[in-house]
Amino acid sequence: MKLSWFGVALVWVCAIAGCRSEGGAPMPDGAAGDGVDLSAATLDGGPTMMPGAKDHILLSGTIVTPDQIIVGQVLVEGTTITCVAAGTGCAGEAGAAGATLIDTHGIISPGLIDTHNHILFDIFDDDDWTPPMVYQNHDQWTTDPRYQAMLDVKQCLSNDSQGKPAWCANVPYGTAAGSLRCEMDKFGELKGLIAGTTSIVGLPGTSAACFSSIARSIDVSQSGVGKDAVQTSAIFPPSKATADGVCANFASGTTAAFLVHCGEGTDAKSLAEFGKLGTASTTANCLYAPQTAITHGTAFGAAEFATMAQMGMKLTWSPASNVALYGATTNIPAALTAGVTVALAPDWSMGGSQNLLDELRFANAWDDAHFGNLLTSRDLVLMTTQNAAKALALGDRIGRIAVGYLADLVVFTGDESQPYDAILAATPKNVALVMVGGTVLYGDAMLASTGPAQPACELLDICGTPKFLCAATSDPANKLSQSYADIKAALEQALTDADAQTPADGWSFAPLTPLVKCPP
Repeated sequence: MKLSWFGVALVWVCAIAGCRSEGGAPMPDGAAGDGVDLSAATLDGGPTMMPGAKDHILLSGTIVTPDQIIVGQVLVEGTTITCVAAGTGCAGEAGAAGATLIDTHGIISPGLIDTHNHILFDIFDDDDWTPPMVYQNHDQWTTDPRYQAMLDVKQCLSNDSQGKPAWCANVPYGTAAGSLRCEMDKFGELKGLIAGTTSIVGLPGTSAACFSSIARSIDVSQSGVGKDAVQTSAIFPPSKATADGVCANFASGTTAAFLVHCGEGTDAKSLAEFGKLGTASTTANCLYAPQTAITHGTAFGAAEFATMAQMGMKLTWSPASNVALYGATTNIPAALTAGVTVALAPDWSMGGSQNLLDELRFANAWDDAHFGNLLTSRDLVLMTTQNAAKALALGDRIGRIAVGYLADLVVFTGDESQPYDAILAATPKNVALVMVGGTVLYGDAMLASTGPAQPACELLDICGTPKFLCAATSDPANKLSQSYADIKAALEQALTDADAQTPADGWSFAPLTPLVKCPP
């Protein structure tokens, strides 16, 4: 099927929703936008829609809850899921009257949850820096000259309070007024969003009001989950003051999840970090608690995992980054044998994965090659949904499709008879729809009218598939009204300017990494 009624539908959608091209200009009727060839678009097997109220959406398809599979419907009212039922069991609900009806012809999943990302670094990728050798611990690779050059650019653009290079004084970005922290964070949120990730632990350090305007920045106060009870520590060991404060917060209930880097490496020093975690606080071992989720644990063995399981601690696994840096990754079979809850996350995009879908495929390949195909597709999907929510102490709000949960949903195209396999095989072109808190922000171009009407969403090409993306809000404060085109242009110019300040090092960090790298 060529243009036919798909092309007509897309022109109609853009006439209503005000789509614009990736370049940012409003699209004229029938225009395809940068790189979007509507004449090649097809509808075969894709979603179909009957327009209605945007704050009431009724989805039908194969539902991965994810602890069971249902062929049926999900009703979203406002920010919340109000019905999940087999067949047409939600159609009779009062909230379904006048709702937008989307027959996904696909797989409806909870939004994926990234429990470990250094989001302000996601403007970079392997073209900017990859580990030039195999290291033994996390203190060794930070001295690499090219990594240091990349770090200088990051610290300048984000106006970090410490570590900005001297040349940063010659560009406007290393100031409060010129800082690009908003653009950097939102670019990272967008990279996650188009891969079906609706919540991200971004470890940004100091937060800003512009964070969490696209995907949820889950470790900032405005995450929208109804509570701010997540603490993080990307530096090991945490200071005694930090450790004591976390333990006090455990006791008062103000911290429900503490995510800490620990055991990152393969040597004795890395292994000893587990013991140091116990002595980091004045009260010994108070961080060995159900609230604590270890990030990495690459050096750990059966003894450490047994203690973690006994204390109810969780684990976040980032295999692609581990292998790139250390040539090995965490002993997941030992962790699972001990009974530790394991989440999966990409870490960052230099040696790690560009997004959580890429990380799922890497984890699956590593499991097949090194763990004897221990992990099923369902196991891996659980690590990015239900298990990840548990690691954040948000298992009652996100990570599942159930009544009362936040409507963070993703629709994947693929074989509905093997939904976990389809999610595992998916790339951003297979993401047909992404909804965060009931608001549709990304998906197949023909569904663009389900997104916010104002400001206009943008059309863009993702690996040959026409998509729409809604990055901007109507609030002009705190850079919230920036479109993707605005964000991209600001970052591209800044990287070019930074390169011009450091020609002697011979390294270039422009152009900006793409939102997604398409397979060849």
